[in-house]
Amino acid sequence: MPKTSIVGYVRVSTANQVENGDGLEIQRKKITEYCKEKGVTLDRVYEDRGISGTVRDRPGLLGLLKYCETGAVKRVIVYKQDRLSRELTVALWLETQFKKYDIELNSVVDPEYDLEDPLQKAFKRIADIFAELEKDVIAARLKEGRINRAKNGQRGSGPIPFGYLKNDGRLELDQVEARWVEKVFRWAVKGQSYTKIVKALERHGVLTRRGHFFQIESLKYLLRNKLYYGETQYGAVNVKGVHRPIISKRLFLKVKKVKGL
Repeated sequence: MPKTSIVGYVRVSTANQVENGDGLEIQRKKITEYCKEKGVTLDRVYEDRGISGTVRDRPGLLGLLKYCETGAVKRVIVYKQDRLSRELTVALWLETQFKKYDIELNSVVDPEYDLEDPLQKAFKRIADIFAELEKDVIAARLKEGRINRAKNGQRGSGPIPFGYLKNDGRLELDQVEARWVEKVFRWAVKGQSYTKIVKALERHGVLTRRGHFFQIESLKYLLRNKLYYGETQYGAVNVKGVHRPIISKRLFLKVKKVKGL
């Protein structure tokens, strides 16, 4: 197969970034404009939307690498180098993969480095190190923000728990789901089995936030959640929350004792 294909890769690491800053559409537009300026035809674009995991967790990047293995890819274009990865080891590995298949990597905004030149190669490594540093700083700030929210009695992180809605950054009761939460705790404290409770929820068509019927593990997760009696926990921080509880702490502790949770 002739090596003629020019492909793009775009990624945002969080759902919010889809709408802001270097969102997917902005990256696509910039890559397209870059190709027109260079007089080349963009064959296809791979994307990862709201994904910040490792390579194996990014289907778009995996698809790109699989296509590279065919020998058809001549050039890969990204908006910024850190869209591939902000981790130095991953960036170096991807660089090696592209070199292995004789693929040129271009960035719309980053300077072009001649990796055959020792000095430019060193500058490229420094740029990768700073990209990883930036990622670590952002992660540290996010963690600090979550800890501060938890200390103030707000939910630190994670999905909105069953039984609640999010309104202006705060948790409010979902009246229908909250009634089912209370029923689950009442059933559990009476000694009903997990299987019996799960089947009762299924009969009434009660679904989890992901749209599935409750399973035993998801039921146990609900019964262990201190948030339902009014506490907020994130890491080592465990304080009284500002949200309205659904059950009493007394009921929570009784269920814990009955079920050995």
